[in-house]
Amino acid sequence: METKLGDKFEGKKRVPVEEGLFHQPQATGEEPYLIAAKCKKCGFTDFPGTPVCPRCVEPGTMEEAHIGKKGKLETFSIVRSALPGFTSPSIQSYVKLEEGPVIWSLITGVEPSEDALKIGMDLELVISKVRDDEDGNEIISYQYQPVKGS
Repeated sequence: METKLGDKFEGKKRVPVEEGLFHQPQATGEEPYLIAAKCKKCGFTDFPGTPVCPRCVEPGTMEEAHIGKKGKLETFSIVRSALPGFTSPSIQSYVKLEEGPVIWSLITGVEPSEDALKIGMDLELVISKVRDDEDGNEIISYQYQPVKGS
């Protein structure tokens, strides 16, 4: 059975790493997306969103934008040590989104090895567990995984 954001399982919850960064699908057919801000004046897209456009510096021009479903791998590193509560090895990366921003993200869905990824490969957004908190709740966040067949 698939659990949704905030659902309890065995007395535990799925908790976002930070509110307002992403949308976790709540119903069949919905897709995850990142919550960004796009300038109505110059078109600049910023993630995470900011209240003032960093390009044209015009207040009141930023509006919420749903982005990040697809991207390309810019660069990555295999990290062989981790902070307490995190798994290692892991893959940390920069992903160039179709909408323009380049963002930091963990990569999931592949073994953490140099041969598993190629710079420029197509990636897709997923929302998944990053770690457990001190109460055993799942801390979830946005991550990217290779698009099958790319």
